[in-house]
Amino acid sequence: MNLRRLEQLVALAEERSFVKAAERTHLSQPALTRGIQNLEHELGIRLFDRTSQGVVPTAAGQQLINRARRVLFEARGLRRDADLIRNHEMGEVRFGAGSYPSAILLPDVLGTLMSEFPHLQIKVEVNDWATLLRKVEMEELDFAVVERRTVPHDSALESQPLSKEAAGWYVRRGHPLADGRAVATRDLGDYPLVSVPLPETARNRLKRRLGQSPGEALALSLECNDLVTLREVVTRTDAVLSATPSVCRAQVAAGRLVRLNIQDSHQEVELAVARLANRTLSPAAHKALSLIQAWADQH
Repeated sequence: MNLRRLEQLVALAEERSFVKAAERTHLSQPALTRGIQNLEHELGIRLFDRTSQGVVPTAAGQQLINRARRVLFEARGLRRDADLIRNHEMGEVRFGAGSYPSAILLPDVLGTLMSEFPHLQIKVEVNDWATLLRKVEMEELDFAVVERRTVPHDSALESQPLSKEAAGWYVRRGHPLADGRAVATRDLGDYPLVSVPLPETARNRLKRRLGQSPGEALALSLECNDLVTLREVVTRTDAVLSATPSVCRAQVAAGRLVRLNIQDSHQEVELAVARLANRTLSPAAHKALSLIQAWADQH
């Protein structure tokens, strides 16, 4: 039994004629007759009575014809949904974003997705990189945009580079260090340091530049996944923020933040997409990822 056979069944029930039903289903009359006979044999039920007035469904046949109509209706709906999903007009995408991508690219990407595909369901989780990578591995997220160095090389994940940006240290206007003179990373230790949670390699590198011993804990006064919050804290205190220019560009232009002239700081933030290796993304997830890549190519 297949959908084609059910279409023949419904056509014969509605046309009450093998000739008309054969024309409607683009078959020869003998082929349609054999198809109905095979269906009756397969089901073990006589579906039609052949009378002088035409073909009439039996009582049992009428029950199955009603069910066949519902099956064909659902099948048409399934084809329509598949077309919509393939064309990104419906479906669901679930992805995660770490601190930097959530502050930098999410507004542009989400705005484009919602504008171009209003029926697409979008679920975004902003979280720390370890949680996001774990959820990608557990298939709770289609992919995650994180810092490339946080993706383990020996995991089931693969990473796709997106963008790379040099980071720096920022303070409020009027801060004691904001007079334009060159300073060293060690000089920052006299002030509260704020940052997003850092991978272990980045923490160790920063400890060395601050002059801390290997056994000491990194002297960060505030760690937070929300760069917008960190940015606001810095504008109101003497704290020093580690961030990229794209995060602080508007505040620097408005005169609220100043980038310090630090000679020995060579930080970089490289964004990447982490996803399960050898796994095909849904059309909706693929579209979202394409928009993220397009954003990265333009910045």
